[in-house]
Amino acid sequence: MFSTDAYLARLGFDRPPEPTLANLRRLHLSHLMSVPYDTAHTHRLSAVNMADIDVDKAFEAIVPTGAGGMCLELNTLFARLLRQLGYDLDVLSGGTYLPGDTFAPDPEHMLMLVRIDGEEWLADVGHAGLCFTEPLRLVEDEPQWQYGCAFRLVRRDGFLVLQARTLGHDWRTTYRFTTTPRTYDAWEGVGGGNGPAILAAMRRRRRATERGQVFLTSNMFTTVEDGHEKVSVLVDPAQRAEVIATYWEGRD
Repeated sequence: MFSTDAYLARLGFDRPPEPTLANLRRLHLSHLMSVPYDTAHTHRLSAVNMADIDVDKAFEAIVPTGAGGMCLELNTLFARLLRQLGYDLDVLSGGTYLPGDTFAPDPEHMLMLVRIDGEEWLADVGHAGLCFTEPLRLVEDEPQWQYGCAFRLVRRDGFLVLQARTLGHDWRTTYRFTTTPRTYDAWEGVGGGNGPAILAAMRRRRRATERGQVFLTSNMFTTVEDGHEKVSVLVDPAQRAEVIATYWEGRD
């Protein structure tokens, strides 16, 4: 069963925090550090509507175990937690950037818009690639720095586009979205019944660290620490096992 107390304990809180920006930052970063993204769990998603999440079952599988989950699961759970803590938010949708300068159809990805003291902030604890690890202020064309990485929102074709940049690299596109509030039934039919299978085609994992974030896409391991990006291919099984033990508690 979904438990606010157990959720907060997983995130390092011994009592419910006040719904402030400072606490949202702590909750967001701690979530990405302790509850990873992992496409090993696509079997839990409905092919009819991948956002049709049984919150109690998803919570039990993802949070107390630390095994992690998928975008729609993670952001659905986090939205539930934030609302129970008193945050005012909307669920948003968007589309992930794809090769060929295209995007997945909207809705595909899920994120949140949180309103605090007259300002709006983006929250997203379920993306597989380079993304913000603390809430991002909803402001256009203004770089925002987090742990050596820059993030910005630019307007393109009626969407807000999230872009990221590590040190020594150009801006790259992460996904696009609108600020139109969504309900979970908006994802019905997305992927034409093949959504979970598409996501399962390649194993992808991500989590935040104290100095940045790490990704494992198949055997390609990426670390981003203090803005410095390093990519390596894990050919040696022992090296791969060490990475998984270090960042994903040995869950292969």
